Amino acid sequence: MMSARRCLLWLGLLLMLCCGQARADSCSVAQSDIVFPSVSSITSADAYANANFKVTCTWTSFVAGLLFPNATVCLYLGDGSGNTSPTVTVPRQLANGTKRINYNLYTDSSYAAAKVWGGWSGTDTAANVIQFTLTKTGGVGSLMQDVNLYAKLNADATLSSTNVGPDNLSFVSNFGGTSVLMRYIFFLTGTGNCVLGTSVAMPFQVSSNVINDCDINVGNLVFPNSSLLTSAIRTTSTLTARCSLNTAYRITFSAGTTAGNTISARKMIKTSASDLVSYQISNALDGASLGDGSGGTVVMGGTGDGTTKSQTVFGLVPAQTTPSPGDYKDTVVATVWF
Repeated sequence: MMSARRCLLWLGLLLMLCCGQARADSCSVAQSDIVFPSVSSITSADAYANANFKVTCTWTSFVAGLLFPNATVCLYLGDGSGNTSPTVTVPRQLANGTKRINYNLYTDSSYAAAKVWGGWSGTDTAANVIQFTLTKTGGVGSLMQDVNLYAKLNADATLSSTNVGPDNLSFVSNFGGTSVLMRYIFFLTGTGNCVLGTSVAMPFQVSSNVINDCDINVGNLVFPNSSLLTSAIRTTSTLTARCSLNTAYRITFSAGTTAGNTISARKMIKTSASDLVSYQISNALDGASLGDGSGGTVVMGGTGDGTTKSQTVFGLVPAQTTPSPGDYKDTVVATVWF
């Protein structure tokens, strides 16, 4: 009987030690906000950002480390405050008031739909929980796991149709207690069930500035070869402009690089000498010269809608005294103001 009592006493003591230390063991997470670089509302390139969350699990006693050497950690992500729907997480959205742009967070750089971070019950990415197990050997101490996240902001029709206005807009989505959570559980063998584990808050924010923008491109004006300038020579090129929704813009044109040029009287110069050929550029056939709007010149312009608009630039070499043969060039700079 004495021997039996000793065994029961030691077993009870061992159980108390194990249970007490298991409760003392813990996991924590160091998370960070995810900030996209400033994004033009008319860009055709997706924007990217990365983040690194660090999860640390700590075993506080040698006995607990022996009996519960494994810690399973689960990271769950829901919709975020920017979403219009709490269940739709493909895509997620950043918001500025009622305006929204599309993005998502991924667990690797493939940016595949199957790699969207999720796990939150009731969402369309409920199956995509981040889960891993840390195994400790040698008793007390800590183990750390890096969780690398990959964010992509979509350069899509939603972005290009965003009315940014004259100022840049800040878009955000906050993740808090109703949309992000870490759970962990310590156990002996197999895989722990995070649902039965301890919950840890891990709030963070995703944000991006969207800028009001315009982009232009002008094709070169190439006049056909001519042996005499006794009659007018004409050519055309295309100017394309893409500006943010409801952004008024105007395009001005410099005088050119040939010495003595003005915006109303331009000349091309022979590349190997100083001979000159007068020419004119306009936005209508034989129209007024394109310039800055002064001295009888005109400018091109319009109001952006997020799509690319094309306009024709007309070139004219009027009849004049024919200079020596050769190649004649000038460089005019077009500038968009918005």
